[in-house]
Amino acid sequence: MSCEKLYTIVLEHSLEVLLEAATMEQVEAFWDAYDTRYFGLRMEEENSHHARVIVTDEIPEEEEEAELCLD
Repeated sequence: MSCEKLYTIVLEHSLEVLLEAATMEQVEAFWDAYDTRYFGLRMEEENSHHARVIVTDEIPEEEEEAELCLD
């Protein structure tokens, strides 16, 4: 049995599972692929062998304000 920590990525408002039982390398690849679509990477249960990673698809206010200034 592997003792490598696993991660499940969950969309904050709908609780849709985007990636399940993934390694850190898979989480990093997911984030690299979708970093413009999802925001606010937040880990829960970090001390457990299986952590939940919460993301949102809503632009945080700070980034939204920065985008408005650029327009």
